[in-house]
Amino acid sequence: MKLVINEFGAHLSKRENCFIVKIKDKKEEFSADNVDQILIASPSTITEGAVRLAMEKNVDIVYTYFNGKPFARIYPCTLGGTTLTRREQAKAYFDNRGANIVKKILESKLKNQLFLLRRLNKTRDNLFENEINLLITQINRLSSLEINNIDNLRETLLGYEGYAASLYFSCLNKIFLFNRRNPQSQDIFNISLNYGYGILYSEVEKACIIAGLDPYLGFLHMDRYGKPSMVLDLVEQFRPIVDKAIVMLFSQKRISDNDLEKVGEAISLTKSGRNKIINEVMQNLSYKVKFKNKHVNISNLILEQAREIVKYLLGQSEKYEPFIWRE
Repeated sequence: MKLVINEFGAHLSKRENCFIVKIKDKKEEFSADNVDQILIASPSTITEGAVRLAMEKNVDIVYTYFNGKPFARIYPCTLGGTTLTRREQAKAYFDNRGANIVKKILESKLKNQLFLLRRLNKTRDNLFENEINLLITQINRLSSLEINNIDNLRETLLGYEGYAASLYFSCLNKIFLFNRRNPQSQDIFNISLNYGYGILYSEVEKACIIAGLDPYLGFLHMDRYGKPSMVLDLVEQFRPIVDKAIVMLFSQKRISDNDLEKVGEAISLTKSGRNKIINEVMQNLSYKVKFKNKHVNISNLILEQAREIVKYLLGQSEKYEPFIWRE
């Protein structure tokens, strides 16, 4: 389970093999054996004992901004793979492996977007039929693209992905009225997506660290100081899972403008709004899907995907197989 601290002034400590969360006069106790991550989403305090217990149990501690994106984490020093993995990760940028990984990730992203649109289309009188056909054409074009060095391929890949994204969000816009998908927009739909993606970033960064990948050494997203480009690459194929969670919240009218508040000059989610998104996204990440003839939950699959990339980089597998959403 993920232990979420989402209350201003919460205090996290430990007693024997348990984490103790104190909020005002209320105390809750959680067995450390049942916790795999501590997510701190509000200003809180944590004792050295709680940190030590978390490290002993290989539980990482993640601090997030108000928009859900992680800005710091504490994780055990024993995590991480070999130096060889990161050397091969760096070398793959200059050969076809990096380009092949990115192509496979983007193919899976578009296919997973298609899967979600088809599900939504079934209950909406084929509202998206035209966009679905155009998206299928775009997937076929991407699949037939010849692989070469990522620097030569990047703009083409981003072009395909960008056009597919415009089709995809135009469909969602037919259900929920928002101007367009823009991470900087301050409408409830975009803010909710941003927060959900922030939770996903945390999951993917954790997977990279455990698998031994360098979170800052990606292929599609350009290297920039403080930008975890490998995380941003790997996260792409899982975005539709978060989209589904946010779509469910809006379609069931469980979230609205009432879940926004003004903090200084910025618009952000209220505590209630954050809780709704955290619970819905976590629930979707716990769902089981089929991958390689077995059913695994999404959280575990994220780690498996990081390990799949490592196997491919080290020559332990002939190809990288991304996550294609099937239930």
